[in-house]
Amino acid sequence: DYTTIYAVRMEDMRLGILGSLKQKKLAESQLEDLGEIDILFVPVGGHTVCDAEEAVTIVNQIEPQIVIPSHFAQSGLKLSLDKVDQFLKEIGATKTEPQEKLTLKKSNLAELGDTTQITVLAPQR
Repeated sequence: DYTTIYAVRMEDMRLGILGSLKQKKLAESQLEDLGEIDILFVPVGGHTVCDAEEAVTIVNQIEPQIVIPSHFAQSGLKLSLDKVDQFLKEIGATKTEPQEKLTLKKSNLAELGDTTQITVLAPQR
């Protein structure tokens, strides 16, 4: 099983996109290839991708400032995936209302300091 992992630099920020990853943790070589990540998109729905516990382990390995969960159960989706709530509970985040849109600037990251913000995005249909 293989997945593609992306590290994208955009406007002085580094985004990590973990695709359909299904691993308990990232290998040292994967961490080195990713480098420092500011914003991380991590699959959290279990079954064919990381489950909540695995996703939290990976988030803790990478230590991004913003985490955006992906690949989770949503209304109308026919795939068998866990709800995002399981990830939010595992990572210790309070219930987060899905955001329609997220606008980021490097200055926003500086305001976060050493904290990690969890942002759930609303599905676009």
